[in-house]
Amino acid sequence: MSVLKNLKNLASDSLIYGLSGILTRFIGVFLTPIYTRVYTPDDYGVIGVLTNAFILITIFLVFAMDNSTARWFYDTEVSEERKRIINTWLWFYLFISVIATVFFFFTANYWAALVLDDYADGAYLIKLLALTLPLLVLPSIGVNVLRFERKARRAVFLSLYQSLILIGFNILFVVILKKGVAGVYYAQLWGAILTLPVAIYFLYTWIGLPSWFDWVKFKEMLRYALPFVPASLGYWVVNLSGVFFINEFLPKSEVGLYQIGISIAAVSALATTSFQQAWSPFAFSILSQPHAKEIYAASLQLYVFVIGFICTLISVFAFEALVLLTTPAYYGAALVASMLTFNYLLMGLTNIAGLGASIAKKTAPLGMISLLSAGLLVALNLFLIPLYGKEGAAFAICIAQLIIPIYMFWKSQQLYFIPYKFLKNLAVFAAFIACSIASYHLPIVGFFSTILLKVILLLVTFFLIAWVNKEELYKIKSILKVRYSVR
Repeated sequence: MSVLKNLKNLASDSLIYGLSGILTRFIGVFLTPIYTRVYTPDDYGVIGVLTNAFILITIFLVFAMDNSTARWFYDTEVSEERKRIINTWLWFYLFISVIATVFFFFTANYWAALVLDDYADGAYLIKLLALTLPLLVLPSIGVNVLRFERKARRAVFLSLYQSLILIGFNILFVVILKKGVAGVYYAQLWGAILTLPVAIYFLYTWIGLPSWFDWVKFKEMLRYALPFVPASLGYWVVNLSGVFFINEFLPKSEVGLYQIGISIAAVSALATTSFQQAWSPFAFSILSQPHAKEIYAASLQLYVFVIGFICTLISVFAFEALVLLTTPAYYGAALVASMLTFNYLLMGLTNIAGLGASIAKKTAPLGMISLLSAGLLVALNLFLIPLYGKEGAAFAICIAQLIIPIYMFWKSQQLYFIPYKFLKNLAVFAAFIACSIASYHLPIVGFFSTILLKVILLLVTFFLIAWVNKEELYKIKSILKVRYSVR
């Protein structure tokens, strides 16, 4: 298959995932003005703590077996073998999720006192979250299996359906029934219940009895997954634990502002996540093609140019987004949002950086650097948050996240060399960061006049990058035009 066709397939899959994300995020952004008028920054602080704790629990439940399943799935074309691989993950995930539900339901009082201090309904909220855990197993596996099959439209439909149901229940419980913070978790529980039958519909040909669980495959997959667990924990520490550090040093209102900053920055995840969802199945599926390495190198260039510009756009206009979507009580989240936008860019870059290690089935380097990154973040948080508040936490995350793709590119190149253009891509990345920093030093001359100045700054940056990198852009254009036939 030609380089052109492969890149078009990657772009097509990314676009499909991206359109889903755009629709879902649009609805979520539409609800932000409502929620910021229902909840105080203190309420957002509680939601932020519970949300990030829930993600931490999910990391242990998944136990990185999704990565193993993806890798083993493409090792065979035999349907029965693939079904055993899927069911090995499914029954493992379901079993430990049920155990976790029982554990957290009956120890809710302890965890509420630990992470929510004196919040009145803390134990009740944790019980609601605990009941949700096993209900999310099949939807999660369903989306992944559809991605493995390269059925992007069906995967997007399932994800989008789940998001729309969740948003609908949020409107019902939070806005109409006025259930307060508990409304968020009623919505999650009922959203999971109504998503379950749709997930079963998409998975019914894959779901088998517990006898389809394969102990031999499980041991192999577990060995592959183990290094991803500290990597996932490191990811959580680097990207999500800041809420807990801020909660320790600062008032709940600052936690809420930080959480709003994450929400604004997460708009950039429309671009980065859509690419990530398409990237792994795409990269593994073309591994045996003769021009694979050239395609991988071109993909990095496209990612830095296109996704980098989108993230910079969101970073530059973070304050204006807060003005349009929230109340003045939340405007203080602007700088946090701008900084965390680049964290999402780095997270997506890590997927590309670790490709060589994944191809070689060497996952230990990712686990090691993720733990080192997490340790660095803890140290930076302890130092920067007392000095610079929530902005210090955002800066700490970006620094700790940066070392992961740097190391993974270095290690992956040793295991599976790809002809990346590192200096050119680094220069583009630095230019985008400089543009974002410069936007905060523009003169304040009124809301719309400031927007105009920022637009001019972005255009100047874009054309400067295009001029300096015209040779690389020409090569990318040539790759997109010239067909390389498989020999």
